Amino acid sequence: MTPSLYDAESYDIYIGNDVDKRSYALNIRERYHQLMTKTIPANPEQLYNFTRSRFPDRRVVIGYETGPTGFGLYDYLMGRDMPCVMISPASVPKPANQRVKTNRIDARKLASMLAEGNFSPVRVPEGPYRELRHLVQTRENYARSQRTAKQRIKSLFLYAGLPACRDLERHWSNRYLHHVKTLECTPAVRFRLDRLLEDLDYARSQLLRVTRQLRLFCRSDKEVSLHLCNLKTIPGIGLVTAVTLLGRIGDPRHLKGVRELSAFCGIVPRENSSGDKVRRGSITGIGNGVLRALLVEAAWRAIRHDKELERFFHRIASRHPASYGRQKAVVAVAHKLTLRVYKVLVECRPYIIR
Repeated sequence: MTPSLYDAESYDIYIGNDVDKRSYALNIRERYHQLMTKTIPANPEQLYNFTRSRFPDRRVVIGYETGPTGFGLYDYLMGRDMPCVMISPASVPKPANQRVKTNRIDARKLASMLAEGNFSPVRVPEGPYRELRHLVQTRENYARSQRTAKQRIKSLFLYAGLPACRDLERHWSNRYLHHVKTLECTPAVRFRLDRLLEDLDYARSQLLRVTRQLRLFCRSDKEVSLHLCNLKTIPGIGLVTAVTLLGRIGDPRHLKGVRELSAFCGIVPRENSSGDKVRRGSITGIGNGVLRALLVEAAWRAIRHDKELERFFHRIASRHPASYGRQKAVVAVAHKLTLRVYKVLVECRPYIIR
């Protein structure tokens, strides 16, 4: 089965699988009617053997939601030539009046979606792109820990009434950290502050190790290295944004279009149009939040180095009130960056500023 493509008519049996840490809740049906429900232990081999023994001559497809169990079940089934698709939880319909939720109900929804074919499967990263995603996720975890440690230190300053040096705090330099370590305070506050500083030091050191490992990994794989170099030619996009893009998107050859990339980042506008009335609102916000934040940050840098983007930014900002015009404009620039990212990745070439 080609990634991101699914044809419901290619199968006879549809198995919706609500995956749990301990069990699989299965809902099994044909195209137009239900066959059976079953709960088995969460064992990929047992699911494979059950399916093969129960439907030896039928074309079977199994679908389950992405979640904390990862890609283990998908890898096992696809490695034994049993079609399996992964479904985004955001695409599973949830009625507003639903008050009962069980594993069996969820499995029935998944089986119905498989039979109707009204969804797009999640694109599962493979090979070096999955390895890159692991490293990217590790970096995001330590970056989050670093932010949390800084927030807790600032919160303690506020709570204990300690004097803060605003100019130095902005960049959290070594000079500022020395200032924090030498502040006069009560023994309990000193102890608490020292533990928070240790948390910050640990997060910083781990973040540095992960970044080094990311650089080594990207240099070791020719395809990833080529895409990375091409992405970094786009104004505003640096190493972190480039590796996060590749780690989250996966193999660029599977991209279906630029709109898919923009939607994946959640920076396409909402729309509720009817007839001759066109109503567009704020961005959808659906997609990877970390990647969206990095693209917005890249947009702020890009308008300082690309005259075309700078003119575009000021043109959009001038159409809106000053209170939020710049924010809307920079998101529009971020959306424009995704168009460049798509071209650079799909055509496998560097970006040339004109």
